[in-house]
Amino acid sequence: MYESLFRRYKDQDPRKIFAHFAWRSDIGETWETPFRKLAEKAKSEDWDFHRPEFKKPGTDFPIIASYLNYAFARLQQQGKIKYSSDNTKACINTGLQTPEGKDIFATFYRNNSAVEKAQPDWTLFGYFDAYSDKVRDFEPLPDIATYIDDPGELVFDHRFELEVDYKHILTDNKDRLPDVLQSNSALARNAVEGAIRQLKERLKRNYKLAVPHWYNERVQLLLPLSITDDNTADVALVAEKDTPRKKYMVRTILTMDMAYLDARIICAPDRQWLNP
Repeated sequence: MYESLFRRYKDQDPRKIFAHFAWRSDIGETWETPFRKLAEKAKSEDWDFHRPEFKKPGTDFPIIASYLNYAFARLQQQGKIKYSSDNTKACINTGLQTPEGKDIFATFYRNNSAVEKAQPDWTLFGYFDAYSDKVRDFEPLPDIATYIDDPGELVFDHRFELEVDYKHILTDNKDRLPDVLQSNSALARNAVEGAIRQLKERLKRNYKLAVPHWYNERVQLLLPLSITDDNTADVALVAEKDTPRKKYMVRTILTMDMAYLDARIICAPDRQWLNP
């Protein structure tokens, strides 16, 4: 099993990376060029953060890079990576579509010198839709990664209680809270408890506030927690459904950039409160 689709950090073992994503600095390309090319081929979508606190210098496509890597991990798990009959080419369904609604496939060619040069087994060749001759070797074409078995997992059940692990939120993850609360534990406790009470009432009136995300081999729900401003979510609660106990277990919170990256794995989130 590969750790990732492409290199995620400088010292990552190349034998644990599926593919090398090449780029040419001599013609002005950067390491993000392969992701930009996919973004340009796909339906228009925000692939960068707009909120200044989440933007990183020199990074313009962090969301699509994260999405593609997580999609690969799920495809690998589900056995949906397709290989040519001679095992010299590989193909995955990115889960994205062209503006015309055609699936986009990423194709790879085998790196024959991978072992001797300590490189990934494959190299990215390009992105193509189903009409391209470049994907003929993979008929029938590979399917998208899937995450949902029970549609009921996608909807918040207001009949269930929220069981909140305040210690983990207020102590272990206090650095994810608004700055004004990080140095005052009493104020943080009161503010978070009050925001959760309001959230429960909002969820009774609008179940669509819950956004599904994929983590640790299961679907969980992200819930907007508005602490400093009633109209803006500061963080997202992570709620895991416990059907026998009729509860949602809330053990942690995510910053808004973390929440968006996680939610985008399954689908582009509704913009009601979760915006990049």
